[in-house]
This record gives sequence, C-alpha cells and structure tokens, in this order.
Amino acid sequence: MVFFGWGSKSKTAPLDAGRALVLRYSYFHLFWLLRFSWGLKYSLATATEAGWATRPLSDDEAMQLDAPNRLTLNLWWRFSLLLFAALAVVAIVIGNLTR
Repeated sequence: MVFFGWGSKSKTAPLDAGRALVLRYSYFHLFWLLRFSWGLKYSLATATEAGWATRPLSDDEAMQLDAPNRLTLNLWWRFSLLLFAALAVVAIVIGNLTR
C-alpha cells in the first residue's frame, strides 16, 4: 500500500465552444489527504481538426482571462501538508516548553 506520492495533474474549465482553460500543477501527497501543490501554470487549449492544441499563457494573458478566479486549487490541496507540518512543530515546541 502506498502512503505517499507525487506527480503532476491538470484541471480544465471551458471558456467557450472551442477553447478551454487548463491549470497544470505539481504535487506531493501523504495518505492522499495531506497535499502540497506548487508550480501552477495556466495554458489555453483550442480545439482543432487534429485534436486539442495547447499553448502556455503569460501572467498578463491569464489575468485577462480571469484565470485565477475561473480555475484554481483550494487552499487545502495547496497547503494542507505544510499546515500539518507547522502544527506538528508547534505541538513539539509546546510539549518541550511545558516539561
């Protein structure tokens, strides 16, 4: 049984009939519940006769398409592993101070 993992994933949101916004990110997870994600990159996917063609979006283009509001990761999927680690450190420090 695997208790940790890493990789990259993507999420998509349709913009109109032939275009979609794609968010690609890397992640590390522990017990499939605690996760840390980084490297959020937006791209634009356009339907063509040969399939989907994607191109990366610059920060300005992503803001013009309102990408962060249309497609983002929630805070738990982005920082839950860091939050858990910070709570563990605080618990250890408090435990050592109360001895």
